[in-house]
Amino acid sequence: MYFADATVSLLRESYSIRNEVTAETLAGMAHDLKQAAALFPLTHSFDAMGYACTSGAMQIGSARVSELINSERPCDYVSNPMQAALLAFEQLGAKIGYIGPYSKQVCQTMIDHIEAGGFTVSHAVSFDEEHDEYVGRIAPESIYDTAMALAAEAGQSIDAIFIACTNMKCASVLDKITAESGVPALSSNKVLAWDLARSSGIPFSL
Repeated sequence: MYFADATVSLLRESYSIRNEVTAETLAGMAHDLKQAAALFPLTHSFDAMGYACTSGAMQIGSARVSELINSERPCDYVSNPMQAALLAFEQLGAKIGYIGPYSKQVCQTMIDHIEAGGFTVSHAVSFDEEHDEYVGRIAPESIYDTAMALAAEAGQSIDAIFIACTNMKCASVLDKITAESGVPALSSNKVLAWDLARSSGIPFSL
């Protein structure tokens, strides 16, 4: 794994512990899931619901995420970006190029999780950003440049590029990465939308 430069121009001051992206803070998000699910209207039924945090879902576990959401608002299907990514990889191929914003430790834990699912992460890049507040300030151009560099290094040895974290603002560059690299570029938000749509019978292509 190597580290990419992020276009983040601001002063870094003090941070609260909840803004730090660590295994402990990610797992602790489970305490908020039931409260969040309870905010949805009681009078409406859902075909599918999604928990939109890739690293949080990885730490809490998909089964536990589903259990917590269903305890407040029962629905037919519960997804999350980590679960959806693994399902998408089954569609596209087993060799993955990985881009994550997190610290090396969190990224490696996610890579291990992906590989435990039966896939190979042959190339990986990290922005090494420990604070969630700044992940959303990584410029789409930086994500594009990083993805293209990874694709150039990987050549034809990867089946997809996965840009992890729903806070990564990459929607505007995904199609460009795919077109110019020749490798399907996926994001956490895109795979989650795809999984929720397909589970509800709505056409949505990766």
